[in-house]
Amino acid sequence: MFGYVVNDAFIKRAAEDLPLFQAIFFRGVVITALLIVIVRVRKSTAPLRSYFGRPIMLRMLMEALGTVAYLVTLTKVPLAGLSAVMQLVPLAVTFAAARLLREQVNIHRIVSLMIGFAGVLFVIRPGGDDFSPWFLGGIAAVALVVARELATRKVPAEIAGTAIALGTAVVITTMGGVISVFQGWKVPSLLVLALLSCGAFFLCLGYIASVNSIRLGDISFSAPFRYTVLVFAIVLQIVVFNEVPDAMTFIGSGLVAIAGFYALARGTAGVA
Repeated sequence: MFGYVVNDAFIKRAAEDLPLFQAIFFRGVVITALLIVIVRVRKSTAPLRSYFGRPIMLRMLMEALGTVAYLVTLTKVPLAGLSAVMQLVPLAVTFAAARLLREQVNIHRIVSLMIGFAGVLFVIRPGGDDFSPWFLGGIAAVALVVARELATRKVPAEIAGTAIALGTAVVITTMGGVISVFQGWKVPSLLVLALLSCGAFFLCLGYIASVNSIRLGDISFSAPFRYTVLVFAIVLQIVVFNEVPDAMTFIGSGLVAIAGFYALARGTAGVA
């Protein structure tokens, strides 16, 4: 979650000076290069044909579409606000896993999810003056992320997480390059290239950690930790964009932090 939100801050800042899909393309080139090195060093290369299996193709497609929905919305709303909307993911993923994957969900996981979700409501305040229609793009991204996570669980175990991340990076980079041709190009400054390179490094971290956490453990256990992204987002909104959230946002963030610590303390409890 830390890797993802730091990347979001960098690309949101870069997109102020560069067309969005061109920024996605440049960032993608860097992250693809990083992942190729990691895959080579770890000797986790996957055969090309393995990327054409249904689960991994579905995962990469959902990731690409989710990236478009999320980043377009990110350019229109505050980082902390969109991060809050995305915290619908843990609730949706947990119950989708219980319904479709037959995972057992104990009472402690449900409690942690509900506490975190209550914190999200404090932040976004549905129906309030600060709620933007652009947040609907975030709702679309939530649905796509849920589909991505469920597809990840179906990817064959012999395909390494780094290889999956590499395939995803290639798809998103290609998508960014194709769309940017129609969006128009602009010569990036050295600062923008540096921002995108830093974003790529942290996104690489997020990709690998996300894939491995989903494949190695129950989705319902890892889901509450997604709420921590909201805390990271608020800090970065203050530091990077010089925007201080209001009191309700801080209260909501506190509830999110409580949900994460509760999940950590009670995550190993049995099924209720």
